[in-house]
Amino acid sequence: MSETLSITPKILELNEEETNDIFMTLTMCVLTNGVNLNNLQFTDDYINGIVENKDKYIGIPLVVNRLKLENGLYNNLTHEFNKKTGELNTDCVGSFVDFWSETDSDGALQLMGNVRVFKRYPNVCNAFIELYESGDLEFSCEVIAYGYESNDENTKVRTLSYMYNSQVNALLGSCAVSYPAEPKSRASLLVSEALEKDLKGGDSLSEESKTEVFNKGIDIKYHTDVETSSLKWNEVSSQIYGILNPIDLKLNYRKYNFYIRDLYNDYVLVEEYDDYDVLWKIGYQIVNDSVVLDEKEKWVKGKLGFIPDGVQISTLLAEKATLSAEINTKINELNNQHKEVTEVMEEQVKELQEKIDSLTKQIDELNGLVVSQKEEIVQHQNKETELNSTIETLTPFKEQVETAEKQAKKDALTEKFNKILSEESMKSEQVVNAIESLDEVSLNAIVVSEVTKEKATKTEVKVKDVIVSAKQPEDLIPQGLREKLYTPKSE
Repeated sequence: MSETLSITPKILELNEEETNDIFMTLTMCVLTNGVNLNNLQFTDDYINGIVENKDKYIGIPLVVNRLKLENGLYNNLTHEFNKKTGELNTDCVGSFVDFWSETDSDGALQLMGNVRVFKRYPNVCNAFIELYESGDLEFSCEVIAYGYESNDENTKVRTLSYMYNSQVNALLGSCAVSYPAEPKSRASLLVSEALEKDLKGGDSLSEESKTEVFNKGIDIKYHTDVETSSLKWNEVSSQIYGILNPIDLKLNYRKYNFYIRDLYNDYVLVEEYDDYDVLWKIGYQIVNDSVVLDEKEKWVKGKLGFIPDGVQISTLLAEKATLSAEINTKINELNNQHKEVTEVMEEQVKELQEKIDSLTKQIDELNGLVVSQKEEIVQHQNKETELNSTIETLTPFKEQVETAEKQAKKDALTEKFNKILSEESMKSEQVVNAIESLDEVSLNAIVVSEVTKEKATKTEVKVKDVIVSAKQPEDLIPQGLREKLYTPKSE
């Protein structure tokens, strides 16, 4: 899986000694072996690999977004990488013709390169020279990477060698950008000859076109309030001006058709360059930081003051008067509605304020009650804590008392039932458990059981032999008593 990387070079010197009608020569530091701002570090092996195989890389392109560069959008230059298609949508403006390595004053190994910039794009050359003279001509190289020599998770530094698993991490080209990853990646030499002739058109330009100034020297009126893109409004107007007044590459000069009078958020008013009475209203959109004008069929033509063709001033004035009367009527209606609504709202606000005041008072009372209840809760908690402390203090004494009481009851039961039960019964498990559990009912039941057994034993009769006397039995009752006992009662 490959990955496209970009790193940034630098331009240091302008030299006009050499002459050539086809190209400018640009010498740049393409990359170094130091860690760049993208936490990427090229090895010495990578730089030496490019130099040793430079025949393979001679001819790779120098690219830039021409539209942005030619319209002065120097702070918005990127690789124009399309994430959906994976393409770099920039324009080729030159090519590399040589590579070599050298060590700078800081001891860093640099990959150097010579580039020929095509003079077929004079505005590109002009912009390069302007950026070079201000020290802002910076580039970012483009590399196809198949894998890294190392990828440190702690420092986040990736190290790139020339080869990875028999595949070459190839150099694809270099792009003019606004913010390079490699601070040293600038141009070191810019060779351009006969700039007046090559960049401004030289003898092919008329004297009149040489003296032309931007927008005919007229200040553009901006009627804008909010930003609609990353472009500034002066950048939007510059793009529109460049589209309306394109450079004729065959004749090598700018053809002036319109100048801008007023710029709005979604349309622009322009005046024909040579006809001061003819105006055009042109709609536009901003797509990916580029201005796109409406098709010419949608342009609206008018006259100064922007009166569309076919419309009379008197008609406009009459319509304006009627419209003003309607607007005033509507305003009065809205004012009356606003007054009524305001009165209703004021009454509602008054009622709401009264409710708020009442609720606020209730809240204050409830807050006071809550505070009071909290104080009572704290008092109860303190009392509970005190009681718990007392209970903890008295618990040992309570246990001692309960133990003593239980022992006294056991002693009393033992003494009581010692008198009733036998010694053998007192030692039985049933009696011992009953005394231990103070179960007097069970003890009484044992006593009843013992007594019952004892009575049953005493009432047993031992059967003996019966002796019968053979003599006449004597009357043991005296005679006198017998008569009394057996004398019949008188009736």
